[in-house]
Amino acid sequence: MMRSVWLVTLMMLSAQAVSQTLVASVEPLAKVLRGLYGDQVEVVTLLQANQNPHQLALSPRQAMLVQQADLLVWLGEAVEAPLAPLVARRQGPTLSLLALEGVHRREGGEDHDHGHQHADHADATLDPHLWLSLDNMMRLAGALAQQYPQGLKAGEPARWQQQAKERHARHRQALVGLEGVSWLSYHQPWGYLTETLGLAEPLVVSKQLDAGPGSRRFVALAGEIREQQVRCAILEPEARAAMVSRLCPDCRVQPLDPLGRDYPELDYLSWRDRLVEGFRACLQAGAG
Repeated sequence: MMRSVWLVTLMMLSAQAVSQTLVASVEPLAKVLRGLYGDQVEVVTLLQANQNPHQLALSPRQAMLVQQADLLVWLGEAVEAPLAPLVARRQGPTLSLLALEGVHRREGGEDHDHGHQHADHADATLDPHLWLSLDNMMRLAGALAQQYPQGLKAGEPARWQQQAKERHARHRQALVGLEGVSWLSYHQPWGYLTETLGLAEPLVVSKQLDAGPGSRRFVALAGEIREQQVRCAILEPEARAAMVSRLCPDCRVQPLDPLGRDYPELDYLSWRDRLVEGFRACLQAGAG
């Protein structure tokens, strides 16, 4: 009899743990959550893979997810203004990355808006791709342990943070000798990643991902590509591949997604491995 009661209790506790739903505004934040909490919670990404990240419009189902989540993790109002009214009406805990002390913020172009319209002019030049900073994600992991420890896997976030440091050291080593290689990007979402890896700033086709350069800029850029002997182009899913091919016919084109939608099955650190592998392969082609 006691054994039966004990089994029922265990099943109830397990059901309660799994019933927690954590919602992340973008996939890279969800990847961090999955790595820290594992299958003890359900992690849901608010921005779906088929949604245009540059013109974010939430469905009623997504709005309900925001309201009903046991925890919402988002970037913050400065870069996710459409979410702000829903977040303000939430009753449950919410964690904003931009609200964390010491978060690294890069200056970006006014058009570096990854679907999260800027809330005010003061943050109009903030590069919103904050999740590509490993330091920012380590700060997020620490904040989660303090503010929402229930459901964390044993030993977290210390284990995850240590792995992050070790991976970063390997990534720097893998890119030795490629730091000065010129490369091309349709726009520039990669700054948080490449600055910590010591890579050169890219030639940028357009500040607006959904628009191309004017004819004068196209001619000037083609000249720069020839002059710098660029042979590597990192291509985001929304970029205009045909235009990049015309600009740099000799380039190795490396598709990579700064939002992680190309590898939904990977945790954050494994996904970051793939990004570094992609940059390494492309830059090696450029160095050859």
